[in-house]
Amino acid sequence: MTGDGASRARALAVRPRWYNAGIMGVLTESGLDELLRAGCPACGPGGLTFRAYLDGRLPLLAGEPVGKLSWAYDGEKFVDGVFEVTCARCHGLVLRDEACPRCHRAGGLEIALASQNSYPLPTECPSCQGEEVRFVALVPAEVQHDGRRATAARTHHDSYDAGFHGMRVECRDCGVVAERTDDCPLCAEPGPLRPRPGS
Repeated sequence: MTGDGASRARALAVRPRWYNAGIMGVLTESGLDELLRAGCPACGPGGLTFRAYLDGRLPLLAGEPVGKLSWAYDGEKFVDGVFEVTCARCHGLVLRDEACPRCHRAGGLEIALASQNSYPLPTECPSCQGEEVRFVALVPAEVQHDGRRATAARTHHDSYDAGFHGMRVECRDCGVVAERTDDCPLCAEPGPLRPRPGS
């Protein structure tokens, strides 16, 4: 094994103190702070690039997107969704977990990134029949952190791209009107799902 493959194997073989394999994701909030202080093993503290599955809210009208995706996550959900960290300077791998970020199914990350959304975009609110709803999805995104502050999350995925996975429908008047709970929205592993921080 050479190159990126060897680096990835080394990154996964040694579980640092900030690695968390419990009820949350690969990191904890305190672990994130420690990771930011330590930085890249080769370059030291400084810029890191985080890839994470984050909550996004997409406005729909009669089942069609009518606006830009807005982010709907807090700090706890950001930490919970992280699946990869690389150095912004040398691009070396600092951390990657191949388990599903939502349910921890082994190998679930590849399934999530490669599969299409299977939760249909609704054409109306099932309660009031209004055509304007918000579709909440888990979306792969990238966040840069310079050691002091993080940039806003960015994604190139839309609702028709592999990796975008719907999980909830919200109506301005009725609140949450539908939610995917029987299986994992990312990898379709049967439930029950673990609770998410802040949920």
